[in-house]
Amino acid sequence: MRLKLKSGVYLTVIPAKQFKTVRVAINLIAQLKPETQSKRLLLANILENSAADFPNQAEIARQLATMYGAGFGVTVSRRGNSHSLSFILNCLNDTFSEQSLLDKGMNFLKQIIFHPLADKNEFENENFIREQQNLRQTIVSAADNKQLTAYLALQKAYFTNPIQQEPSFGTLAQLATITASELWQYYQCCLREDQVEIIFLGDITLQRARQLVEKLNFPARVELPISPFYQQNWQPKIRTNNFKQTVTQSKLDLAFFLPVYYNQPEFMSALVFNAIFGGLPLSRLFVNVREKQGLAYYANSSFDSFRGVLTVQTGIDAVNQEKAQALIMQQLIELQQAKISRQELIDAKKMLINDYQSQLDSQSSQLSHALLTNLTGRRLNSADWEESISSVNVEQVAEIAQQAKLQASAYLQGMADK
Repeated sequence: MRLKLKSGVYLTVIPAKQFKTVRVAINLIAQLKPETQSKRLLLANILENSAADFPNQAEIARQLATMYGAGFGVTVSRRGNSHSLSFILNCLNDTFSEQSLLDKGMNFLKQIIFHPLADKNEFENENFIREQQNLRQTIVSAADNKQLTAYLALQKAYFTNPIQQEPSFGTLAQLATITASELWQYYQCCLREDQVEIIFLGDITLQRARQLVEKLNFPARVELPISPFYQQNWQPKIRTNNFKQTVTQSKLDLAFFLPVYYNQPEFMSALVFNAIFGGLPLSRLFVNVREKQGLAYYANSSFDSFRGVLTVQTGIDAVNQEKAQALIMQQLIELQQAKISRQELIDAKKMLINDYQSQLDSQSSQLSHALLTNLTGRRLNSADWEESISSVNVEQVAEIAQQAKLQASAYLQGMADK
């Protein structure tokens, strides 16, 4: 059940008696904007590791220990055009304790969110510099992940919008310009202006959750439309991003325009298509490109239903680039021609349903799903979801495959040290 508490502030409660803990997510959601990705990630790191009453990680850990080892974290995620800064608390249900751990947990979150470690109108300088340096090192070390390097090159080639081209962690140039006072002012804007989605999942009533949320007292704010979807038109020219690095394994990544979006009528067919193509362990890419032909060390596909793009990632030997790409395209063509066995379809749907059912046992997955439901206004219960997957047929998979059009490629050609 979702309840509007104030303008721009919402409460969702998902009763679930099978869990011994109550999981709370307080999400601050904004439209994805240039130069804010590094800011929000830096905010997450600072707010997770310090507060006015808990100035370091040891103090935070000590406070969590008084709540029988409650779990806590601050995360950042982006979907399409939306950007979420999320405070997560996992706390033992009150029925398993002599004291109200949820009351204590919400007081803890209130201190973390509204009373950060600060010096007047800026974040405390020593802590700010440390977290800024830590994030800088994280961004620098990302270059060592060559699979990520190739994917980011593909993202830059595929998207025409600069903000969609950016890594989710932002850039070193953006990070270097952030000051403690500027970040403080930005965070105050987030607290005043971001859409607030508070979600409880566990053995808790709406009335009890509402009492707990009153401790936070988020102010009302102007409601602005925030769409998690990003759409761009297909263009006939295939964009490429080819480069060389001194590594032994080359990376060939492809991006296909696939204008199907989360929980639209064709969404389930797209999930089955991706599963058969490269999304599951027994997919066409794995079996034919990797196992049978030995043209790749790994080969898989993923479907971004918030940006309408299907990506293929492979690790190959440089001499196999053309053969690997040709074989990948052949797998797609065969799916477009509905060359799909009955067993292949059954196995893909069975694995998707099994994965979905396993997510129902995860509080984290359920919270994420609830947030997506709130952002998109598109809701499917578990029975409807499984029925929709089960009803997908070969013709529907082929129709999705026919919509997939190659739009961009990135090729990191490896050069072994001599």
